Amino acid sequence: MSDPLQPNALYYGDCLEVMQDFPDSCIDLIYLDPPFNSKSNYNCFFPNPDTPKNGESETHLAQIMAFHDTWNWDELAYERVKDLSNAAAHPAHKAIKAFREVIWETGALAYLAYMAERLAAMKRILKPKGSIYLHCDSTMSHYLKFLMDDIFGAGNFQNDITWKRTTSRGDGHRYGRISDSILYYAPNGATWRNQYEKDGLVVNGDREIPLTGAGTAKGESGIPWKGYDPATSGRGRHWAVPKTGTYAKWLDANLIPGYLDIEGVRARLDALEEKGLIRFSKNGIPNLFRPAEAANTGPKVNDIWTDISLEDSNEFIKDYPTRKPVKLVERIIQASLPKDGIIFDPFCGCGTTIEAAHNLGCNWVGIDISPYAINLIERHRMKGISLEVKGVPKDLLGAKRLASDNPFDFEKWAVCRIPGLAPNDKQVGDGGIDGRGILLERPGNYDSKLVLAQVKGGKHNASALRDFLGVIDSNRAAMGVYITLSSIKSHNAHSAIGEKGKIRYGMSEFPRAQLWSIENHFENQLPIMPPLADPYTGKEMLPWLF
Repeated sequence: MSDPLQPNALYYGDCLEVMQDFPDSCIDLIYLDPPFNSKSNYNCFFPNPDTPKNGESETHLAQIMAFHDTWNWDELAYERVKDLSNAAAHPAHKAIKAFREVIWETGALAYLAYMAERLAAMKRILKPKGSIYLHCDSTMSHYLKFLMDDIFGAGNFQNDITWKRTTSRGDGHRYGRISDSILYYAPNGATWRNQYEKDGLVVNGDREIPLTGAGTAKGESGIPWKGYDPATSGRGRHWAVPKTGTYAKWLDANLIPGYLDIEGVRARLDALEEKGLIRFSKNGIPNLFRPAEAANTGPKVNDIWTDISLEDSNEFIKDYPTRKPVKLVERIIQASLPKDGIIFDPFCGCGTTIEAAHNLGCNWVGIDISPYAINLIERHRMKGISLEVKGVPKDLLGAKRLASDNPFDFEKWAVCRIPGLAPNDKQVGDGGIDGRGILLERPGNYDSKLVLAQVKGGKHNASALRDFLGVIDSNRAAMGVYITLSSIKSHNAHSAIGEKGKIRYGMSEFPRAQLWSIENHFENQLPIMPPLADPYTGKEMLPWLF
């Protein structure tokens, strides 16, 4: 069971499972940047050239997990597709049946079934007047559009927004792919505010603008003021005094406090004249002075976005593989989130949506299945801001509960407690390896930089420890860490660890094998290790991540 919906909370886990405890119609706006089925594994970021094979040195990628985006047709995919095909009332029923006829039992169908389950759950929790933006690329955008039509209704499709994420890309034998798609769905009556490009003003410099508009009018807009009659002197015109819009808002904020609350035309004219903003021409025609700083902020944003670049991303997350600029999500929030509403990101990754919502003073909810992403958000991106993080153990009892309820999630979480280690990409048939890392430098007495970890959530088992020590040797790893829930007190276990000797790193020595526990973690104790590389960039591990 997950926790029920709590605004401004970050959830660790699979969004499908977490959303099950959210009530119906509780979310106003959804922005999701899910896996794209890009055939890329965002877990193979740096090579480990130290693992020899057959007597030769080869380059092997350290298999570590941020998240994977390669989908295969397997038993789980088969069950998903079968269930969706048989569920006649499921909102994605028709789309999945059609996909099965067209693309057959492939990795693409596995991906679409995965997305169908989660999009249907989002449909349930989205308010009737809510909006959803799905960020994708050309790999699957055409299929996702069809799936979204089936779930959210083709009549609610509003835009396929093209976002130019970068200026150039060298794609051989084809046009450079420099754009993403954002599929926008919203029903009639959904919140909408026009957005304007902030760079490139429509009008440059100070300017005088007309105070009258074409055509006569009854009421206050048609009567004389200060001896000027717009109907006669203006030859069939009426007063057009700013009441809403960019200039009126600027006046209210900068020059005439309360201007937006002034109801009468004459009263607004008097207020403008008092500030010296009304100027009569030689022919006696009144005009309104508008300074450059109050000019129209730019042309209306359309469905091709070129004014926000990927290079605008937060400096500290620039190496995160699927990062997006904060300005991109801020635009979506400003356009479609009602006042006091909640924006929800079910694949929140490095936390772009959370930062954007926080910047704008909006309520948010985020979910991610990667403990690395949760760390990144909690300990750096939103550093100094109190965050409620759900699904992550806060004490040893919580860790024991996670190990019992979801052993695989516990393994990933436990590995990420050690700076520089990341979870293995396989959790079944993993060869006794649950996590990996790379030392920044090769030890002086060992021809490897590889660090391995194994996690055990149950009671200590001497044979399991012995097997792991063998795995360290068989993989020619420089170091190994055996992670348990509670600290191991066994004299034999410590003796076995000590027999692995030490590695020399500069002027220091470190145990080649170590015992470490989650109990140690909650006592703020870490294994004694040399500096490790950041497993997602290969650069020096930054302490703010942990």
